Amino acid sequence: MALEIRIINTGDVELDASRNVFGHNPGTLTKVPVYSFLILGGEKPILVDTGFHSPEVMAPRGCKAYQTEEQKLINQLQKYGLKPSDIGYLIHTHCHIDHTGRDIDFPDSVIVMQRREMETSVTGLMGGVYRYEDIAYLLKRVYQPGSVWMLDGDLSGPQTIIPGVKCVFARGHSEGSQFIYVETSKGTAVICGDVIYNIELQTQHYRKITGNYWPSGNHVWTKKDEVAAIAKLVEDADYLLPSHDYAVMEKYGDRII
Repeated sequence: MALEIRIINTGDVELDASRNVFGHNPGTLTKVPVYSFLILGGEKPILVDTGFHSPEVMAPRGCKAYQTEEQKLINQLQKYGLKPSDIGYLIHTHCHIDHTGRDIDFPDSVIVMQRREMETSVTGLMGGVYRYEDIAYLLKRVYQPGSVWMLDGDLSGPQTIIPGVKCVFARGHSEGSQFIYVETSKGTAVICGDVIYNIELQTQHYRKITGNYWPSGNHVWTKKDEVAAIAKLVEDADYLLPSHDYAVMEKYGDRII
């Protein structure tokens, strides 16, 4: 059976447009989705990211969040006949507050993340984007043998999780962001987290104007690093799957096969 990806909208967040795409419409509020991704076809399902814990936790970040009962991650999994204990691997693009909020619901899954992301999350330097309760849970899991798979992709290069799924160190957005490459029957889909917020603006619109790909408005790597990361994504991927772009679901529905 070929691998396939299901796109899950776990909620929506309203924030300044320039926080998504560098310099784009500052002062204008825009609403974006918060996606998780379900990879099916392997021995066990794989889940990428778990969204925010609840809408209220986004307020300190200056964001207004929304979530219906249907959008709650456990309810979304039920649509596919799954419960949390069915998930074999829980992979994180990165560990910001809107990507790790429901990890606590998956105590039986092996968490896969970049070690550099964990190191950064506990420094206190980026406290606003990491939630203490989420990171404390991840730290607890680190000391449970076999519970967390720490990758050193900045040193090792890409690492295969299961046949057809590999993690690639990103050098964009957060210190330890990673891309998840998935080989589907229709080509290579890359789950790219927050390195790309808006495919059309960052890979097409601003490139026509400036001749370059365009960085997000929310990154700790240099703009050059992030632009290079986007260029690699465009070269490698048949399908780009950012975590906060409505156009993805509008184009593909909830499934990439």
